[in-house]
Amino acid sequence: MGINLEIYGEYDIKTAENKIRSIKEIEIPAFAKYQPDIENIIRVAEKYKGYSNVIIIGNGGSITSFWAFYKALAEYKSKKNVYIISTMDPDFINYVREKCLPKDTLVVPISKSGNTVGVLEVIFAFEGYPMFSITSEDSGALREITRKRNLEYLTIPKEIGGRYSGRTSCGYFPAVLFDIDIAEIDQGIREICEICTSKNNLEKNLALKLATFLYLMDLKGYSEIFHPVYSPKLEGFTNLMVQLIHESSGKEGKGQTIYGSLGPESQHHTNQRFFGGKKNVVGLFLNVAKLEHQNMKTMAPDDLKDISLKDKNLDILSNIPLAKALEFEFRGTVEDAENKNIPLAIVTLDEVSANNVGQYLAFIQYLAVYSSLLREVNPFDQPQVEDSKEISYELRLQYNK
Repeated sequence: MGINLEIYGEYDIKTAENKIRSIKEIEIPAFAKYQPDIENIIRVAEKYKGYSNVIIIGNGGSITSFWAFYKALAEYKSKKNVYIISTMDPDFINYVREKCLPKDTLVVPISKSGNTVGVLEVIFAFEGYPMFSITSEDSGALREITRKRNLEYLTIPKEIGGRYSGRTSCGYFPAVLFDIDIAEIDQGIREICEICTSKNNLEKNLALKLATFLYLMDLKGYSEIFHPVYSPKLEGFTNLMVQLIHESSGKEGKGQTIYGSLGPESQHHTNQRFFGGKKNVVGLFLNVAKLEHQNMKTMAPDDLKDISLKDKNLDILSNIPLAKALEFEFRGTVEDAENKNIPLAIVTLDEVSANNVGQYLAFIQYLAVYSSLLREVNPFDQPQVEDSKEISYELRLQYNK
């Protein structure tokens, strides 16, 4: 397994033993049972790989998994441009239209219901552009637009909610456009799902172990989670993690608040809150053990070596690998937390690879499921999200009266 978990802080696992036993008996979630048609997704996507710009229109789970895949596996390599539009902001939409000519651009609207009003409004702003839809098979306005315009499309399984849809066409079709190995991602997902669905593999079930730790910390008053991510490649998972935790377990007056930020940048602002604010924050650090350019070193230029740095000079920075410098920043915050008896957990990926990205996706999906079940709430609905959508729709109707 490409994921490692360390926990710092005392917690009594016996407090949750009965709940853990009941969790082991749950039905396998739909996202874990689902078997995507990888070959078909690749075959369809190959026909659209010639576009130099890709505009993806969607909200929430329709876009968060792909964004995580892109940041981790394509951003540093791809020569194509991607624009994620999850807003009706006219300034941003106009900016994207000015950057992307129809002949060079594929527009990909994604909506499971097909009736996400904001998605439809943005589609109309790109009238005349080549388009490929991802939506439900048999209902919704986006499905009807697809039929009427005779567009090619892929479907989203009814049984899988948006935030859990990373291994469906939502995540995989746009990933193929950027030459991301979705078969290897899916292999990683299957490896974690196998562990999490086994009733006899509790020790290896790191998602359940982390969910239990966070739950027990919640019971002790740690109602917030500080989530620094020490890899720009994994920063794309931050929004997905926030969505999974909030939308899955934040119900019936329960659930923790999670806020993430790229480290070590986070040390220059949120460390103040973590260490100096209310003592209700548990740490959840995300790190990578091996970087692609592991041995790249800092070298102070000869004419600058004698410039003062604190009680030394700049030459003391020479010959230190940048990967080590990043590690020192990370360890400084972890050791500070240990010294101050602040509980935290560290999730470490061996390296950023397609397989490990798949493992991590399944890991945080199961983390959200377990976090919900420990609090005895439904991991798969989102009633308050739906309520606000209805209010927004009614306001549009009133405006057009």
